[in-house]
Amino acid sequence: MLYDVIVIGAGPAGLTAGMYCARGGKNTLILGNVFGSQLSMGGLYENYPGFPDGIQGIELSERMLEQAQKYGVEYRQEMVEKVVHLDDVFKTKTESWEYECKTLILTTGASHRKLEVPGEDKYITRGVSYCTHCDGALFRNKSVAIVGYGNGAAKAILYLADICAQMYLLNVEEELVCESIYADRIKRLSNLKSMDGVVVKRIFGDGFVEGLEFEVRGRARTLNVDGVFVEMGVKPNVYLAEDLGLELTKGGFIRVNRLTQETSIAGIFAAGDATGGRLQVTTAVGAGTSAAISAMRYL
Repeated sequence: MLYDVIVIGAGPAGLTAGMYCARGGKNTLILGNVFGSQLSMGGLYENYPGFPDGIQGIELSERMLEQAQKYGVEYRQEMVEKVVHLDDVFKTKTESWEYECKTLILTTGASHRKLEVPGEDKYITRGVSYCTHCDGALFRNKSVAIVGYGNGAAKAILYLADICAQMYLLNVEEELVCESIYADRIKRLSNLKSMDGVVVKRIFGDGFVEGLEFEVRGRARTLNVDGVFVEMGVKPNVYLAEDLGLELTKGGFIRVNRLTQETSIAGIFAAGDATGGRLQVTTAVGAGTSAAISAMRYL
């Protein structure tokens, strides 16, 4: 089948774009994993309009998908491996099938940044985690380190506060800069110890994580913990964009016209975290809307 629109990515930008295109009468396919998006793994969102008591990211994702499917979106939980541009058609290849479309919307999102230190890859799933809401329950009544900065580290601390016996914030910056509401809540915690200006050198263990080696202002330190949660921000997923030859920004994001979400290749639009800017659910939804309208006008 030749689709009018294929949306690659099932985060808030992709689900919004897909919903708009399908509601606009376009034959639309969304490819991706709705449960693997930053939104789904982000825990409680207290700043998304319409939910004064907050809403869990996974629930918001499910509602967005349900609404898109209500208007006729076809959703397949398949990861795209390659896109080939041939004349006026885009051939999209997944691990199990190939789909064709007239126009493409890239909402490939972003992935967690790693510390890039010895022991990190070795202990992934054995004490090193990038998702507190996925793995936090595994460390009930145990001690953990949160390595990172900003709102990501702050939200991780607050989520783990009622789960873990002891938490250590290893802040890679000189102070924890986060939303004031998070800072106020963190001040009231009794099971948190913080260190600023940390440079992690190594994660060690024996089968599972047992601790970290790091420096604070040139002084070597060792900390024994049961788990390490990494909150170092995200990097854009642009491998498909690079293969297609799309122009990127100096920061490595997909370059778009911020009004239309057009990329450097006609017929391809992009939105969400892969395009940089304010990495918020609300801005992703707005950009997904704009990309969908532009794609429909292009068609």
